[in-house]
Formats: sequence, structure tokens, C-alpha cells
Amino acid sequence: MFRLKLIGLTILLCLTIGVNSSVKGYIGSVDTKKFLLVLSESLSEDSSDLTGIYYGAAGHKLLNVKLDVLITKKNCDALLKNFKGDEDPEIVFYAFGAWSHLECPGKIHKEETLKYLHNIVLNEKSSPADIRFASAALKVVGDKLPNPAKVSQLLLSKLKEDDSLINLGHAIHTSLMLGNHGKFAIDRAEDVVVQLDEVNGKLLQWEGGLSTTSLLLTGLLRLQGLKPLTQIQADKIANYLLTRKTVQTAKGIVALLDAIKVLTTSSVSPVSIGIMGKSSVSTEKPELKVRVSDLLGAPIKPLPGPVIAVSATRVVDDVVVLSKQPLTAGSGPSEFILPLRLDPDHYQVVLNTGDNTESFNVRVMGPVNLKTFEIGLGDLDGTGAPRLTKLDYPNKLSSILQADSSHLLISKFSLSRSVHQAFLRLYSSKKEIIFIAEQDNNKVYKVEINLNAEFTYSGIFNMEIILGDPVMSNPLTWNLGQIDLNLGKIDPQVKSLKAPKQEIKHLFRQAEKRPSTTVSLLFSILTAAPILLLLVLWLKIGLNIKNFSVVSLPFHIGFGSILGLFLCFWLKLDMFTTCAWLIPLGAFTFLSGHKVLSNLAGNKKSDKKD
Repeated sequence: MFRLKLIGLTILLCLTIGVNSSVKGYIGSVDTKKFLLVLSESLSEDSSDLTGIYYGAAGHKLLNVKLDVLITKKNCDALLKNFKGDEDPEIVFYAFGAWSHLECPGKIHKEETLKYLHNIVLNEKSSPADIRFASAALKVVGDKLPNPAKVSQLLLSKLKEDDSLINLGHAIHTSLMLGNHGKFAIDRAEDVVVQLDEVNGKLLQWEGGLSTTSLLLTGLLRLQGLKPLTQIQADKIANYLLTRKTVQTAKGIVALLDAIKVLTTSSVSPVSIGIMGKSSVSTEKPELKVRVSDLLGAPIKPLPGPVIAVSATRVVDDVVVLSKQPLTAGSGPSEFILPLRLDPDHYQVVLNTGDNTESFNVRVMGPVNLKTFEIGLGDLDGTGAPRLTKLDYPNKLSSILQADSSHLLISKFSLSRSVHQAFLRLYSSKKEIIFIAEQDNNKVYKVEINLNAEFTYSGIFNMEIILGDPVMSNPLTWNLGQIDLNLGKIDPQVKSLKAPKQEIKHLFRQAEKRPSTTVSLLFSILTAAPILLLLVLWLKIGLNIKNFSVVSLPFHIGFGSILGLFLCFWLKLDMFTTCAWLIPLGAFTFLSGHKVLSNLAGNKKSDKKD
């Protein structure tokens, strides 16, 4: 067992060796406001949820926010009303803890409840969670934990049966209340640490998510005389905790804040290095503001070492343009200033304080100036020299350029430095074309447009230069004037999509010609012939009604109802309604007919005996 532990710990250390501390985020004012909204909802709901009241009160206390008097009174009254005293030990702990955090007047606990908690703590059937919550509840009300030695032995026996991470976490928290009898937790700390899971080489967590990680971390870091985590491990756990700032429940917020607060006050408190505000500066204001704080945004005193910009490397060619430049103190206690007096570009800046190093991508922005600009027309066949007009920003052409299918539109301009986006835009109310300006060997931007090939109809078009770049502080849009393009082609009329559509006319099929009255009458006589034949036969043979009895009356009523239903179906009913009526009528007729036949069979047997 020890060998397996050693192998696991060795693997974990190998994964973390050589990785610098790297924590960028922290719990800021925006996060705090979001947390308070969730915590306030937990306290403002009218419910008997003691758990919600506890987490709402505990969260406010962790954030050092005082609750309103009316809210406090309302929740204290809810605790008195809904707490029975014989609930699950966890619920009892939540009730006692909420009462304490809210600073409610008087007492909520009774002697019967304390005896119940004593029995839970010493009961061999209690789980580690029950023992932990019962012990914590007794501690909240200042009651002494009974027989710490027996509780210690009971926890050890429970861990032999099941040493899952959850049980280990509850056992460690209980050991903190057992004094010298809780030293067994120190021996189990290594078992907990080797079960850390690493994610992408940057995060460390325990399986089970935020609640399990918080439970184990707060227990381990509160153990006296033990440093269970290395600084690199603590930084990676901090990175994981900071990814959970989006938690939306009061329970999750308390777990997050408790873990971060314990980690911040420990000997392996991570150092958070980040940029305050935007990660860009300008050549006019080159000061980059850097924040160095703990995970709660508070200044670190004393700092692990001077805050230094180890290097600034230009991203495009990996050239180091700055090295080992100390940062000066800013206006706030956690603020430091790094002046980046560099050419406009993208840079990777590496900052360091003590053993903590972090890198950031920073933009240095600066203006771009137009040195020269020319625009005009040239011949498509190249026989004549281009006729170009020089312009100064923001002036326009004094007259409209007159062009036809034999012309090229030419534009040339030079800039103080290259940009990523340089376009010449020609547009009217119905058409828009954007052309890319390319640089030649002399770093001059040039656009040549074959007007006859690019445009399909004549018209007057506006001309506009667009300049932009990620590190350009003065992006430019310049209206140059207009060009009257005569190609001898008429502007096609585009139908409006919003105009009324042509009316759709539909001719229904003409009704077929009906047969004559004679044919219809003959068909009706043929249809009724079976009924007429039946009547004739009844008149000739006669009707035998001597065997008719009251027993057969329901059958004839049912049969007649079915015939009447078919007539209604033929006249107006639909198939579904007819079926809905036919099912009960058919069943009634079937049963009554069966009764009639049984009665007739019985009568025949009686006649034979006689």
C-alpha cells in the first residue's frame, strides 16, 4: 500500500516539476456582486429550507457583508418556526450555523437536541458525514464533544470500511475538533493528495467537482503542523477554483469562497498577476497597469520579490525588445506600472515576482499618417501616362472624375507604416465594390481598377479610402469624391422585393353534369327493392310473432339503433363519431342477442321433455 502511494506521489510530482506558478484571475468586485445576488435570493425566499438560509448567511459572512436588520429578523423567525430539533445531523448543523451567522438573539438548541447529537457522535452506525455534522453542530453552540478518543476510533473503523474521498474529507474535518486524538488525519493526508486529478497540465481538482474539492482542500489546509501541498499544486488548484466563478447556487458559492479564503490564508497562498483594464497601451500613454494580489484581490504584504518585466518579445518575429525592467508602484496598493515605450505591434510580456511568473499578450497602438496620396485615371491600353491628382487628408477632389470603358482608375498612397487593411471602396445606392490596395517593393500602396471589367452599368459612384489595423490608434475612412462612369450600359431595373406580388388566379374544376330525373328515380327504386321484396314476402308468408317475448325486445331495440346510426352516418355524421356510438350499441346488441338465443334454446329443451 505504501509503495502504491509513493508511486502515485512521484508521478504527480513529475507532472508538476518545472512548471512556474501561473495564476491570472481573482475574485473581484464584479464576482462579489454576482455572488451577493444569488445569496440574497437564498435568504429572501419564503420557504422552510433551513439549508438555503444557512448558505445565504454563511456566504454573506465570507464576503464580510452585513445583512439588513429586517432580513435577519425574518430568517431568524423562520429558523425558530421550522426547526424541530430531531432532523438529520446535517440539517441540525445548518440550523445552528445559520443562527450563529445571523447573530439571532437567544438560543435555538434544546437539551434534547444536544443529547441527540451526542448519541449520533458515539453511535457505531453513524456515517463519517453524520459524525462530522453532529460534531460541528456541538461546536457551534459551544458544547463539548463527548469522548474524543472513542470518536477517533469510530472514524478509523469507518475509513477501513470505506475510505472514499467524501468520507476522508468528513473525517479530516472532524479530526480538527478532536485535539490530539485527531492526529490520525495527518497520516491520511497523503492518500488525499495523490488522488488529485490534473486537467490540461494547468488545473488540479479532486473527482467530484467543486464541493468535493472544497471539502478536501479546506480540511487539509487547516491541519496543524502539515504542509500537504506544494506551491505549484496550490496554484493549479487555484486555477481550477477560479474557473468555477460562474457557479449559480448559494451552496456552490460558499464552497468556492471557503476554499479560496483558506487557500489565501495558507502558507502556499497563490500570487495572482494580471493586467488591470485593457491589455493595450498607446504610444501617447504607454503605461501598462499590472495587478499583483492574492486570490481575493487584496495586496500581498510582503511581496515575494520585486515585480519585474522579465522580457517583452515582439510576436511577429520573436525579437526581444525589453528585458528585466522593474515596475513602479501605482496609485493603488496592488497596482504596478510598466511603461511600454515600444513601436506599435503585438508583444508577449513576461512578468515575475519571486517564484511567480506569468505571461500576457499586449498591444502597443500608435497612429498611422498618410504621407502622400494620388488618384486619377489612366488608359486601359497603356498608351498615355496616368493623369493623377494629389490630395491631402481630408480634402476631396475638386470635380467629378469622368471615365468610360477605356479607362483605368488608379490610386497610389504611402503611409508612415504598413497596415493590415487598406481598401478603396466604390459605391452607389445600388452597388458596392471594395478593392484591396497592395504594397509594391517601395512600400507604396497601389490600386488599379479595370472599370469595364468590374462594372456592368453606367452611373455615378462615391470613392472612399479605408485604413485599419489592430495596432492602429486612428483608423481612417476618407471620402475622396465621385467618379462618373459611362459604359454605355443602362442601369438594370431591379424589382423591389417589397412590391406587391402578382395576383394568383385559380380556376376550380367545373361540377360534373348530373344524370336525368328518370335515371335517378330508377336507381332509387332499385336501391329500395330489397325492402319492398321483404314486405311482399311478409304479406305472402305471414309474420310469426307468437314466440316474441319481452326478453327479445332489447335485441330489436339495439339492432334498430344500429340501423338508425347508419342512416345518421349517411346523412351527416363522420366516421369517428359513428364508430364511437357503434361500439357501445354493438356490445349491447350482441349481449341482448345472446340472451335471446339462450332463451330460445332453453324453451326447445323444455318442449322436448314435455
